[in-house]
Amino acid sequence: MHISEPLLVCDLPEAVDNPDEIETLQRHLQVRGYPQATIEHTLPRRYHVQYGHRDQPLVSIIVPTKDQLPFLQRCVETLLHTTRYLNYELLIVDNNSETAEALEWLARIDALGSAQVRVLRYPHPFNYSRINNVAAAQAKGEYLVLLNNDTAIVHSRWLDELLNHALRPEVGVVGAKLLFPNGRMQHAGVRLGMDGPAGHQHIGEPAHIQGYMQRVQVDQDLSAVTAACLMVRRSIYEEVGGLDEEAFVVSYNDVDLCMKVGARGYLNVWTPHSVLIHEGSVSQTHVDTATQQAKRKRFVGEQLAMYRKWLPTLANDPAFNTNLSFDLQSVELELNMPLVWRPMAWRRDPVVLAYPEGLWASPHERVIAPFETLHATGWVDGMLSSQPLSIPQEGRLKPNVVVFQARLDADHLQTIARAQLLPDAFVVLDINDLQLGSRTPGEDPFAFDAECVDLLQKSLHQAHRVIASTQVLADIAGEFHADVRLLPSRLSPQIWGNLVSRRGVGGKPRVGLVSDRWQPQDLHMILAVVEALAEEVEWIVLGDDQGVLRGHAHESHDRPPAEHYATAVAGLNLDLALLPAVDNLFGACKNNITLLQLGACGVPVICSDVRAYAGDLSVTRVPNTLEAWVNLIRAHTMDLASAALLGDDLRKQVLRDWMFDEEAVQAWREAWLP
Repeated sequence: MHISEPLLVCDLPEAVDNPDEIETLQRHLQVRGYPQATIEHTLPRRYHVQYGHRDQPLVSIIVPTKDQLPFLQRCVETLLHTTRYLNYELLIVDNNSETAEALEWLARIDALGSAQVRVLRYPHPFNYSRINNVAAAQAKGEYLVLLNNDTAIVHSRWLDELLNHALRPEVGVVGAKLLFPNGRMQHAGVRLGMDGPAGHQHIGEPAHIQGYMQRVQVDQDLSAVTAACLMVRRSIYEEVGGLDEEAFVVSYNDVDLCMKVGARGYLNVWTPHSVLIHEGSVSQTHVDTATQQAKRKRFVGEQLAMYRKWLPTLANDPAFNTNLSFDLQSVELELNMPLVWRPMAWRRDPVVLAYPEGLWASPHERVIAPFETLHATGWVDGMLSSQPLSIPQEGRLKPNVVVFQARLDADHLQTIARAQLLPDAFVVLDINDLQLGSRTPGEDPFAFDAECVDLLQKSLHQAHRVIASTQVLADIAGEFHADVRLLPSRLSPQIWGNLVSRRGVGGKPRVGLVSDRWQPQDLHMILAVVEALAEEVEWIVLGDDQGVLRGHAHESHDRPPAEHYATAVAGLNLDLALLPAVDNLFGACKNNITLLQLGACGVPVICSDVRAYAGDLSVTRVPNTLEAWVNLIRAHTMDLASAALLGDDLRKQVLRDWMFDEEAVQAWREAWLP
């Protein structure tokens, strides 16, 4: 058990021999009832306790196999020739071997009629848990060893070292140190929450490493070890129901077993003094695509089963300090501090985990700014994350509320669905600027794309509440969800409230086409207008990622980083801005955030007469015809003083009615919280 907070900060103790420590350990072992115990001292301050047990119980070693005769032969032959402890039986469990050499070899072993080496048959589809449970039922030993067929015994005392701990009454499971054939680390114990539900720490590192606080060099209690080589007292194995044959057919059955054993109050121990070679996953190679896909589906299902059953423990492995990261195979401090920083014994509720779709302007106004404001005012705790956290990371944070900004793709749908694994988490889905329209040429511009609507519907069903940025999106969402709130986008006063944009600085009127996310059809629609006025104005373009207007622009600017976006827009020093939008489903659904941003800079705006820009803001709306656009632009540019007044009026409206003020903060708080 690790104490997360430092009780003492000091220099690392020098690793030198300390007779007082050895004497203290020896006295402790005497008190614990181990009068024959000895302490081997091969490295300074790293002690190897031999408990001096006199019992030599029968051990049943279970080796499942199918074909792969070279691996099986090596496993069996090294076990028989190397193992010092002799009171064992070896149960080889054949699971439908097919190769002639494997069948012949198993038949010869069977024909020997040995009481120590037996061949059992499991003529059913592969189920690792079931195979071991069937063999355990036929085993005669007081202790069981689950051993993979792709292991090799290289240490004569491997079984003695496992029994050294397994014979302690408080111990349930004991695991070994496993090396790859190249001598690098394959298993130094299992760490919960790493690489999914659980992973092997230090995998691939040199075998002789000390590890975090020299732990790789000493016996230690862990939450789990791998069943590639695992010893368990048979009575405890039966007490917890063995391996789970239903939920964990192939993966994580060993971790689940250890956690069941630990939940009964027994210890799971890993020892570096029992050393074996382990190839690892040899049965997973050379399979066809369909088989690989089926294995992947099964593996994901078993991961989810682990999360449903054990997530609180997976997220907080009691064998490791909670300030350590899940992300690395080696042991490193967690750098994402909101995940682990708990300065008080209590925490401020509610804890919100907010996922913006990206770090550009609209996600900022929809998710980032609301969270930062609510966090700064003390109404919520938690964090923003631009990338999905792992499920154990989410479990470590323990959010009361998870906010997603909707994106219509299968991966994002899975990310939202994962939130259902978090105990009692309230899931909020923010929908904004979604492309729901059909992409089929010539089809009705207001026709829905069936696939997009299906993804939206499935996403909505994963949420407890939906927040829409526009009335049209709210109406669409309301067809599939009972709790939909309308919250139009607003601007952060800290970012947009005090911008300065100059006018009349160009040789000709500076007319801007500015957006953080242009739709290509909108730019193609306005191209003829740009060409028609090429000699009359300076075209200033920002965010034209596809270069539709680049050849006609006096200035063309790439989209700046989100933190510089507001100052970049103001710094364009526009006399007029255009917001063209094709009259289609997307144009009806999208919000007016770009209009608000230009208004905050005091720039007069001419926009398409579409649903997105409807309302009482002081802008000039125009039908989407070449003549109408050209005439209105000329009217503005020929009277820049009047146009400036329109920009001033628009700025006053935006700063008065469309900022993220106290009333808006309260509305967002009520929408995010249950």
